[in-house]
Amino acid sequence: MRRLALLLFGGLLAASAGLSSTYYAIELKGGSRLYAVDKPVQKGRVYLFHRYPDGTYMSLSAVEVGSVVTLAEAPQPDRHAPGETLYIGPPLSGPGASPPPAEAFAPAPPAYADGAYADPGYGYYGWGWGGGGFVPPSRPPGGVPPSRIGPNGYPILAPPGSPGSTPPPIGPNGFPILSPAPPVASPRRPQ
Repeated sequence: MRRLALLLFGGLLAASAGLSSTYYAIELKGGSRLYAVDKPVQKGRVYLFHRYPDGTYMSLSAVEVGSVVTLAEAPQPDRHAPGETLYIGPPLSGPGASPPPAEAFAPAPPAYADGAYADPGYGYYGWGWGGGGFVPPSRPPGGVPPSRIGPNGYPILAPPGSPGSTPPPIGPNGFPILSPAPPVASPRRPQ
């Protein structure tokens, strides 16, 4: 009977130790927090602890830890509950969406007599200092020259017309074809 009472007391003691209501918050140097079920232990250059709420055994570099704080109650989760409705704003624009209100657009700049308009922050567009219309350079006559990038993404360094200036064709197995196909022997014809 005495053994049974001692065994029952030991079981209750172990159960109460397993249901401990002490939690720990690990304050990191970046300002974020990690929660632990047991007290984090520093072993060398790392802290070892069981993460709250899933109990995963983790290690964290001691350089990243600012402090360890004891909590009396379980920390509240920062996440939303599964299935919880969360309003994130109006739907995105699409083919059936209504246009935004007219006051959302900026007013047009005032027009001047010469057809140009002034930009008070930069200068004048069209003439004068600090501006002027951008005219892209014209294309060279004869079209665009061939690319000097090979099929593997590396540049072709050989001058045009010399051996190695054109990349070899790529075969069906993904490797370059370095030599022409071997001749195929045809069967003899009876004479």
